[in-house]
Amino acid sequence: MKIENYFKLYLSFFTILFFSSQVALAQDVAINEVMSSNNTVIDDEDGDYEDWIEIYNYGSSPVNLAGYGLTDDPTILNKWIFPTQTIQPGEFLLVWASNKDRAVQGQELHTNFKISSAGEPLVLSNSSGSIVDQVGATELQPDVSYGRQPNGIGTWLFFYTPTPEASNTGTGLTELLLPPTFSHESGLYTSSFDLTLSHANPNVSIIYTLDGSEPMPNNLTGTVYNYKNDYPTQVGSSPGPLLSDSFTSNAYVSAINIYDRSNDPEELAAKNTFQFDQYVPINSIRKATVIRAKAFLNGIGSATISKTFFVWSQGNPYDIPVISLQIQENYLFDYDDGIYTSGVDFDTWRANNPANNQFYRPEWNNYWRSGSQWEYPVNVELFESTPTLLNSITNLNAGFRIHGNNSRSLGIKNLRLYARSDYDNNDLFEHDLFDNTIPGTPMPNNAFKRILLRGNGTGGPVAYDVVFNKAMQPIYDGVTRIQPAIHFINGEYWGLTALRDRVDDKHFALNYGLNDNNIAIVDCKGVNCDLDEGLSSDYSDFIAMRDFIINNDMSNQMLFDQASAMLDMSSYIDHIVLEIYAANDSYERKFWKVRTPENTSYGDGKWRVTVQDFEASMKSNINWLDYHAVLTGSPNELFLGNLLANEGFKIQFVNRFADVLNTVFTPEHFNSVVNKVFNEVSPYLTEDANRYPKIEFFELQEKTDLLNWGTTREAIQQDQIKDYFSFANVLDFILNVSDVNAGYINISTIEIKESTPGIPQNPYPWTGQYFQDVPVTLKAIALPGYTFSHWSGDVTGTNAEIEIIPTSNMNIQANFDAVVAPQEVVYFWLMDSDLPNDTPMENLSVTYASNGLAAMLNYNSCLSGYPFTINDPNWRKASLERKNAPTPLNYSSESNNNVSYPNSNMRGVQVRQPFRAGNLENNLVFDVPTIGLENISFSLAIMSNGGAETLIVDYWDGSQWIDDDLVNATQAITSAYQVLTFNFSNVAVANDNLNFKIRLRFDGLDMTVDNSDEVIMNNIIMAASKILSTENYADLSTVNIYPNPARTTFNVAADIPLARVEVYNIYGQVVHKSQPNQNTTVVDMHTFSPGVYLVKVVTKTSEETLRLIKR
Repeated sequence: MKIENYFKLYLSFFTILFFSSQVALAQDVAINEVMSSNNTVIDDEDGDYEDWIEIYNYGSSPVNLAGYGLTDDPTILNKWIFPTQTIQPGEFLLVWASNKDRAVQGQELHTNFKISSAGEPLVLSNSSGSIVDQVGATELQPDVSYGRQPNGIGTWLFFYTPTPEASNTGTGLTELLLPPTFSHESGLYTSSFDLTLSHANPNVSIIYTLDGSEPMPNNLTGTVYNYKNDYPTQVGSSPGPLLSDSFTSNAYVSAINIYDRSNDPEELAAKNTFQFDQYVPINSIRKATVIRAKAFLNGIGSATISKTFFVWSQGNPYDIPVISLQIQENYLFDYDDGIYTSGVDFDTWRANNPANNQFYRPEWNNYWRSGSQWEYPVNVELFESTPTLLNSITNLNAGFRIHGNNSRSLGIKNLRLYARSDYDNNDLFEHDLFDNTIPGTPMPNNAFKRILLRGNGTGGPVAYDVVFNKAMQPIYDGVTRIQPAIHFINGEYWGLTALRDRVDDKHFALNYGLNDNNIAIVDCKGVNCDLDEGLSSDYSDFIAMRDFIINNDMSNQMLFDQASAMLDMSSYIDHIVLEIYAANDSYERKFWKVRTPENTSYGDGKWRVTVQDFEASMKSNINWLDYHAVLTGSPNELFLGNLLANEGFKIQFVNRFADVLNTVFTPEHFNSVVNKVFNEVSPYLTEDANRYPKIEFFELQEKTDLLNWGTTREAIQQDQIKDYFSFANVLDFILNVSDVNAGYINISTIEIKESTPGIPQNPYPWTGQYFQDVPVTLKAIALPGYTFSHWSGDVTGTNAEIEIIPTSNMNIQANFDAVVAPQEVVYFWLMDSDLPNDTPMENLSVTYASNGLAAMLNYNSCLSGYPFTINDPNWRKASLERKNAPTPLNYSSESNNNVSYPNSNMRGVQVRQPFRAGNLENNLVFDVPTIGLENISFSLAIMSNGGAETLIVDYWDGSQWIDDDLVNATQAITSAYQVLTFNFSNVAVANDNLNFKIRLRFDGLDMTVDNSDEVIMNNIIMAASKILSTENYADLSTVNIYPNPARTTFNVAADIPLARVEVYNIYGQVVHKSQPNQNTTVVDMHTFSPGVYLVKVVTKTSEETLRLIKR
């Protein structure tokens, strides 16, 4: 049943249940006003701007709300319960829909749910469970409320001036004020055009801006702000002059001409972004036109629409994403409050430090300001590039801050972008921003709360950072993904940047399906570690984990197991392998975990490690394995040395290092990453340098150094490992498989197959290097349709998983056999009384076909003119007719509705003499489609009453009848029934063939004689096996969800990888979505309300929807 039908069924059920069981009683309290996107209107006792619901007593008597309920789910009326609290006549009571769940009399009230800005139904019920009032799901814009006028009993209206805890006396609109309509969409145009703005309501006024500022009707004459371009960097120099500029709104009266503005004077690019000497681009920079527009009616404004238009006659110059940022320019350059400039903070520092020559430090500048108080609004529009187009894929109002430490002092700064409901109804950047997913994550990785625009750094060449991140990212979840991009600010070309994951609590929550309020992060830079996110107890927990490892003997397996319960060893190893290989002198990492375990995967409560900043890499003057494996020094850098005391950890570390060197850090793969990184940005470096010259920015020498590193580092690293652990040799493992289509080999942690990063396109035979006397695990993995048989070469055995302790080079092959599915009856010709009697037949349709296809028996007589009528002298000669000659031989009960052999009703068919006449002969041709089938066999019960002595079988190969590779194509016919079987398993054309045909012919001493003798046939069967290819092997798989009913979590399991798991509530809303890409997954139900859900499970070849109950 389709999932839509499930929804209809359950919606109907709940609708009937809902309205038949709930009878509203007369009450004098009502839901009076609602706000689902409260950005700035009113804050709660914690200073948070939460959703809210206003209750109003419009009656004449007090009402005690004890036991009353509020809910956003009509099937759970008591989702949140009021405490004992009386609301007086004419009184307003504000309830925060914050999910904080506080119900204490006399204090501010908070429900245990939030309201979606897209709209959710809200229901107020009394202590008896009867509905008192309700309001349907209504989408609201930020800071717009939905309320009754008059209070408590009136019509619902939209209020652009909300009145929490006060009467709804202002102007309300019957519908939301829609924004203006643009005649053109954002994107690339090759010639100028006139843009028109319009609105369905002729009474609105349209206000627009061309400078990135917010359109406001009270700013038509402009707002002036001050800025500076010259600062007293040198001791004794004078402060530069204070300059002024403005941003302005415009009233729309006629079409706006959109043209290529690239030759217009620079506006923002002519402003200084730091305390150093101002740089202005030598050549005009490329420009676009940005427009923000808003409709106003009776002083009420709609949402703002922001668009970007690129008009370039030569088409699209970019092959990477383009980002357009629209920012009110005083937020950037205002002397007092701008955060993209040095501003008043530098002048204040200089005034207080007239003799200080450390003018270069970033701390003295406006751009050093950080935190939420220095976050400003921005419109973010992301464009995907094609050779001829720039396609707008994301347009979101968000917040921005300056990102970084020393990099803040760069002329072109790095930014953090924050998606929040404060700025937009959508509080996520939703798009696949990166080519790669995060390995191992259960979520689809296409939603972001925060994004970094980080194009450069100050710790060394940024190309180093990009290359090492990109090389390791496909196999390690602890590095950021990076996508180079071009960014524009207010339509002015701002240069190369790069989209990056912002690795923080929101990142972990979204990508690993966790609660962001349950995540702890400890940020470590070198020897110093500090709490980044979480509680002080989280930091204490980190210190306890660290101290347990460095203060206990990790060679004791029991103690090591305790450490493994606190620290995810695989994550720790991956991060330190990358640091050692990269020879990184800037050891920046973060430890993160969930405070309270949520699942058995990333939510298991173990600390995991992420890393960042590889600009200071390739410092080969230090043996970094020795450096990190020390046992003395700062406690925060003593993990590895202590963990290596454990033999199991040492083997895991050494083999994982070898795995990485054998894949993503092979010279071929690493250098391919280097070339790709430089090839992506090199076409744009000249334009970028004109906007602002950068040092150590994708220079050719950096590329050469990286390529040399990739070429030589593998062997150097192997020698360092060998020397540190006193291994005798590095050994070659040459692995092969009997058939590349049948299976592959896992060695240690890597899959030797084409899709594994660093493995060649044609992987076998594959050669990797491992260390002598270090145990290595091999596992043979059979692909669908095959099974593992045995190992051969330097090892033997039939166990799919083996451990080898190598003492010399190894040459090993995994051997696989094809799995042949059980042979089943596909076609069956039942010979019963339904056959026409005394009637020559030309064909006979199959009576059973398991595949639903039409198979046919076609008869060809040796007599021309067949079939003949009753008056013809050849009547019933050389004919195919019914014969009363039943036999149970070769009978298939499963092909006859599981009926056991019904002797009284059974017949047969006969072929009568003569069998040959001239060049013609009697024969039967069976049209038997074998789509999706193999291992074909054909059988029948047959006997002769003197008509023929031999049965001859052949098949049609597409051009002629042949019997090649057909075993026993000629068999004798006896005078009593016997079963003859013909095996087509070696006939390739018999498999998966829509037009397969089998022919039966006859032979004997005299085939032209006519003594009225015949050959009799019965129970004709074609049997076959299903082809167990990758595509249809799923037919043998099953999908299970358990437990069901469930309370907190449930499992989804299948025989093949789960491509997608989606959970829907009874309203058809998606409440969970994941892409496990493995055979099992765990779905967290803590946030699900009790009730019925539908679980849609999608594999590569099938889709199934299952019903689930949440207790």
